[in-house]
Amino acid sequence: MLRRRSRPVAVAACAGGLLLAACGSDPNPYPDIEPVAPARESGDARSFSVEPVAEGLNRPTYVGAAPGDPGALWVLEQPGRVVRIAPDGGRDVALDISDRVLTGAEQGLLGIAFHPDHARNGLLYLHWSDRAGDTRVAEFRARADGAIDPEPLRELLHVAQPEENHNGGQLAFGPDGRLHIGLGDGGGAFDPNQTAQDLHSPLGKILAVDVDADGPLTAADWDVVLYGLRNPWRFSFDGALGELWIADVGQDETEEVNRVLPEPDEPPKNLGWSVFEGDQAVEDDHPLDETGELVWPVAAYDHDDGCSITGGHVYRGVALPELQGRYFYGDFCSGALWSLKAVPGGGAEDVRREEATVPQLTHIGLDSADEPLFASATGAIYRATPPR
Repeated sequence: MLRRRSRPVAVAACAGGLLLAACGSDPNPYPDIEPVAPARESGDARSFSVEPVAEGLNRPTYVGAAPGDPGALWVLEQPGRVVRIAPDGGRDVALDISDRVLTGAEQGLLGIAFHPDHARNGLLYLHWSDRAGDTRVAEFRARADGAIDPEPLRELLHVAQPEENHNGGQLAFGPDGRLHIGLGDGGGAFDPNQTAQDLHSPLGKILAVDVDADGPLTAADWDVVLYGLRNPWRFSFDGALGELWIADVGQDETEEVNRVLPEPDEPPKNLGWSVFEGDQAVEDDHPLDETGELVWPVAAYDHDDGCSITGGHVYRGVALPELQGRYFYGDFCSGALWSLKAVPGGGAEDVRREEATVPQLTHIGLDSADEPLFASATGAIYRATPPR
């Protein structure tokens, strides 16, 4: 699901495994642009431990809580099921759309968001890969008994996907009340269709729409919030500051964390892909769209430490005091977890590798008390606990 494709070219020709930038390409096709180096790991931490709370699920891609349903956990299974885990551990399948879902490495049932007024109106939104491999987002309604009506109330988005990878996945409501979605660049290696820098394409973007608007919605109703992304598998909002934290899956070298304060009155900001991977120029001669401000990642790690970043949250709970105010995230391939400190003005520092690990980490969610949850493609759900 979080696999990437590497380009089968210059690496083999670079003796000793040198980085692509050292294989004769121009180190920076935009010499007037001065990259800002992201923060890197600087030590270890024991802010929390993890313990399993559920097992035997089918490749969960999400775990979290629904408004008005305290104590219960809601889980997405990649092949197309929405599962509710009651506080006593009992499970119910709230919805099964597996007959409409194409499941692959990066395809399937990928995202869910509950309407902010879900406790009253029962509305929720799902993002999945349809049988043709295209992106679908639709509005559903949950009944009083917790089951979800199988037929959507309306479709909100349909985007053709040229490849099977880089579908993005996240759905989330922002502080402005709009529903946001992260879409990858359409797949292949090194953005072959150059979609991420193309403001006329929905791919390689974070988009937003007002779901409270009347009538059907189409791709034309969604606004571009950010562009220049490769595969924003998971992102989250820090409600305390209104900031958007994005974990963008890298190509061959760098996994990155971006921190952005959305400014609705300004053009959408540009996170740089596919001209830059992290703070390093990519060898392809792709043009940089200069409509929006170019924003550099605040933290990054290399593929010695993992290969597919899974974004998390800025911690605002109460059970883990050492994590308070820190952004925490992890890696699907290595299972490593990190936390960092946000710096006033938009940067980050004090990147610490947590002692806890979660194998095949697909999602980091929050329970109804804003305490961390972790989904693993092995079929398990974990909960953060005070460090043992």
